Amino acid sequence: MRVPFIDINVSDNLAQDEIKKSVLSVIERKEFILGEEVKKFEEEFAKFVGCRYAIGVSSGSTALLLSLRALGIKQGDYVVTTPFTFTATAESVIHTGATVVFVDIDENTYNISVEAIKKCIEKYRGKIKAVLPVHLYGQPCEMDSIKTLCEKNNIKIIEDAAQAHGALLFFQIRKESKQRKDIIKKVGAIGDVGCFSFYPTKNLGCYGDGGAITTNNEELYQKLLRLRNHGRVEHYLYQHIGYNARLDNLQAAVLLIKLKYLDRWNKERQKIAKIYNEGLSNVGDIITPYVSENVTHVYHLYVIRTKYRDELMKYLNLNKIGCAVQYGVPLHLQPAYKGLYKTVDSLKTTEKIAKEVLSLPIYPGLELSKVEYVIKTIKKFFKTRIGRSKK
Repeated sequence: MRVPFIDINVSDNLAQDEIKKSVLSVIERKEFILGEEVKKFEEEFAKFVGCRYAIGVSSGSTALLLSLRALGIKQGDYVVTTPFTFTATAESVIHTGATVVFVDIDENTYNISVEAIKKCIEKYRGKIKAVLPVHLYGQPCEMDSIKTLCEKNNIKIIEDAAQAHGALLFFQIRKESKQRKDIIKKVGAIGDVGCFSFYPTKNLGCYGDGGAITTNNEELYQKLLRLRNHGRVEHYLYQHIGYNARLDNLQAAVLLIKLKYLDRWNKERQKIAKIYNEGLSNVGDIITPYVSENVTHVYHLYVIRTKYRDELMKYLNLNKIGCAVQYGVPLHLQPAYKGLYKTVDSLKTTEKIAKEVLSLPIYPGLELSKVEYVIKTIKKFFKTRIGRSKK
């Protein structure tokens, strides 16, 4: 049996006819730049996230860069983030001229550590202008604590939600009457801005590059609209030095259709994750994904940990099972970042986790028989390995 690591055809086939019709409509109307579909998608995506505004942009990387620019992040400013992420997160900070400050991650969730952020604020008091938490693999960060900390210190929050479309957080607010009020929010609706990628393999993916920024701040919204379109206020009148960073209207046509299926697809991912969790419980030294009590995980990636990661990866590949490592070399160890970042403390947890993580196949439409085959193969690997070690 062959199990690909990712297969977007399975889910896309469900919406194929609708997508074709939507794309052909754009082609027939020749409305390719900032057209009707972009505007409609922005409205629908803002509603989905629970924000007042959404701005369609050319990629998730662009979403991060424009957000930093809109918030006035510049040379001399410090931005706190995690080194256990895709390069675009920190790369965007470097492009503004600001300094990246890498802090360690939580060993359970692999998300940025709140305690590490606190240490960072104490060490670089007054210099930190923004925190850039990454909702890694589809699980939200501790946004309640991060938001409280940032508001207290007048620090902006830029949520990197590129892997967590539709993930929820449950906030508990106590009023003066001491009555508890529970509030549910989606990622991208908590910080000053939320940044999303619609790369084809994301939970919500288009047929090329695409991204979006969400916010509740009207001033930021207006500025971001200008920045994505060369800083333009009106035809040939420019208020900023901007970018050609518009979401393509053809991609918006695709996203408009696929957005309708996102909740359904996320539930499929959660169902598959549950089967993996149960099947891999107490198998070898495997650590299955930990999920915090106050969030939902949308499993952009299903990531296990094992000290035998490289050996297991080879075994799975030999058995025609696709798997991958995200992110085996943390950013602070990448040659591109040499001399370009600061830290508060050691990044030992990040380095430990990076050596052990392995992503297994998970996507809407993945047959349960294939999920069971993956589990069976992993069990066989550990049984064989234990047998060898006893000889």
